[in-house]
Amino acid sequence: MTSSAQTNPSLSPAAGVRTGAAVAAAAVMAVALALRFLALGHEGLWCDEAYTAQLAARPLGDMLTTLIRFDDAPPLFYLLVKLQLALTGNSEAAVRLIPALAGAGAVSILLVRWMRSARRADFWAAAFLGTAVYGVFYARQGRSYTLVMLLALGVILCSQALLRRRSPRAGPGLAVLGTLLCLTHHLGAVLLFISLILWPLRRGRDLSLPRWLLWHALPLAIWAAWLVFSASQLRVHAELNSWMGAYWEGRSLLLAPLLSLGIFVPGVLPPSWLAVTFPVLREASPLWPILSGIAAVICLGALGLRGRRGSASESEDGKDVWIEAAFALLPLVALTIASLLTTPVYVLGRTDAIAYPAFALLIGRGLARLPRAGAAVAWLFWTVLTLAVLAPSFGAGDAQRAKGADRQLALDLRTEGLTSGDWLVHTYLTAPSLEYYLERLGTQHGVVYFPEDAGRNPAAVQTAALDSLPVYLRQAFTLRSYLESRLPERHSLWVLAVLGPQARPDLLRAVPPPGTVVTSSDLAYPMSLLVYAFRGTEPVPGVRFYRQDWVGGNRVAVRIPRRKWVPLKDLPPVQPAAGAEGQSR
Repeated sequence: MTSSAQTNPSLSPAAGVRTGAAVAAAAVMAVALALRFLALGHEGLWCDEAYTAQLAARPLGDMLTTLIRFDDAPPLFYLLVKLQLALTGNSEAAVRLIPALAGAGAVSILLVRWMRSARRADFWAAAFLGTAVYGVFYARQGRSYTLVMLLALGVILCSQALLRRRSPRAGPGLAVLGTLLCLTHHLGAVLLFISLILWPLRRGRDLSLPRWLLWHALPLAIWAAWLVFSASQLRVHAELNSWMGAYWEGRSLLLAPLLSLGIFVPGVLPPSWLAVTFPVLREASPLWPILSGIAAVICLGALGLRGRRGSASESEDGKDVWIEAAFALLPLVALTIASLLTTPVYVLGRTDAIAYPAFALLIGRGLARLPRAGAAVAWLFWTVLTLAVLAPSFGAGDAQRAKGADRQLALDLRTEGLTSGDWLVHTYLTAPSLEYYLERLGTQHGVVYFPEDAGRNPAAVQTAALDSLPVYLRQAFTLRSYLESRLPERHSLWVLAVLGPQARPDLLRAVPPPGTVVTSSDLAYPMSLLVYAFRGTEPVPGVRFYRQDWVGGNRVAVRIPRRKWVPLKDLPPVQPAAGAEGQSR
């Protein structure tokens, strides 16, 4: 008698394996999609995300000019967002759509590889990439880093396929994806240079050096052409991230790669060291990242174990591990060297995104070498950690930790009477998110910036040195002169400022109620000079005291009616407060 399995191919053991694999892949993909798309618009846009939305909304020529002169980014991400927002509108979820799609795309690539090859490492890498907090965090941010990860993963896989003789079509793929990566972020060139030096790890001698050089030279040449066309961008990168220099003053840059690996998990390191990327962990128990770090160490340690006998999915050449390790570590080393030789361009949790896909591949290999139950427990733990860390962005957990202060401030200003005819003075980092929401509320008003360079790139910050007092004082009076002929008597000037460390203690101990008065001496330099130029040392009621989303400092919004400006002849002499400091990000 013939068995049913023999007569019905759909019931064969192989079909059962394929069905199980499809179910597992669908489950991982469903979790990855849920983590990226559920409540995607719940949180408000913070400064950098709103900058993405506003830059993409500009006319094409204006957008490209701004990128070239005042930004540090190639144009591809912003071009994609511009096209997409024209179709979907500019809601919070829409601004984050491309990053969420890019994150899901990276997971799907690894799952398709697993379905084709049955290598368990690909499945576990997809599972880790789909649920670990670092990838999910950036997939829910309206910034380019998830697109960088997607394209970097493609470059790594194409480079690996060429080196290991797995696909003759990987060369064009490497050239195309490398070009797209370099046009998304300058970090793409770092990854391509790392790939270039891995030629000695090739299998056999079929891959000639000229052909290898060709696939890398094409994207690097296009990147170099863009860099020549926008020659100031590398310098601007260092200026925009000058706030990171203060972070490194208390830590050795030599530890930067270790800190990045800790952020990738997150684990190993105390939560305060991870606060650069995950603000929610500032007050979290250290037990979570410690356990997460231990799990990652176990996975990476398992890379030294021999694969199961007869398992095709575990019979990978050991050089594959070295290739992925090179892509995970060498970019971090290169960023460290560049920071040591120039300025601190190593931005934790951002520039290290270029190494994250290779790290995920290594974690996947480690999980594949563990018993299935152990691998599943580690993956489940990382998923729960992601839910705990990012719960506020889904509308769960502590609502105070969710972004939304900038959205609320815009509503408060409108409620308090900001209207057409009034003028709003922005300083560093305040404009993108607040103007995004004021525009959506239909609140018309004039906009000026102080200091003047705050308007060049409103998502950047510059340190204000005390020896710049004459320059900023001149700018403050110039602004007053400019507004005297434009602000009607019945209207007001609104100013957003940071409270300085020299402010009255009652202003810093807790969030004061609206109406609490401040004076120019309570404000951080140089905004203290601006308020002085209009009110001298007279008190001004604070309309709202607040903390801006993910931007440092206790802040206040004040309203100065035109009729209450102090006459210039009555302004007292300027007396700089001892120890007054500029704001920090």
